[in-house]
Amino acid sequence: MFGIGQIIKIIATLIIVLVIGGGLYYISGLKADLAVSRINEKALEDGIKTQNELIEAMKKDIAAIQKANEDLIKENKKQKEDVDSLSRKFDKRDFGAFASSNIEKAQQLIDRGVTNALRCLELASGAPLSETEKNAKTPLEANRECPSLINPAASPVN
Repeated sequence: MFGIGQIIKIIATLIIVLVIGGGLYYISGLKADLAVSRINEKALEDGIKTQNELIEAMKKDIAAIQKANEDLIKENKKQKEDVDSLSRKFDKRDFGAFASSNIEKAQQLIDRGVTNALRCLELASGAPLSETEKNAKTPLEANRECPSLINPAASPVN
């Protein structure tokens, strides 16, 4: 029937076929893994790009917040100077004694102060300047209570 040489040839041929088949299967598996790796690499690159864009946007936001904070600090400082100036005005005067001796004049001063203070609230809320305020030569002519809202370069009235 079969000689020992033929059996060895058949077994060797089967081994060669199995090795080649196994190699092809292994290579196809590597190709599939490589395709998955490429897809994952693309996803990671897209993620990195998105994160870099987000980081840049955050840097811009942080810079804007810092600028707004600096502006608020400057505005707060100006308003503190105005409050201090107003406080110094009241420290120098005894309005109660003045009002009891000059009732009509005290009423006029109170009325003018209330009108000016209300206008200050309007300006602080974003109301535009009136023509009188725009054309005033000094902050005192426009509004004694909040000259910095009318002219930011104005110094507080003492």
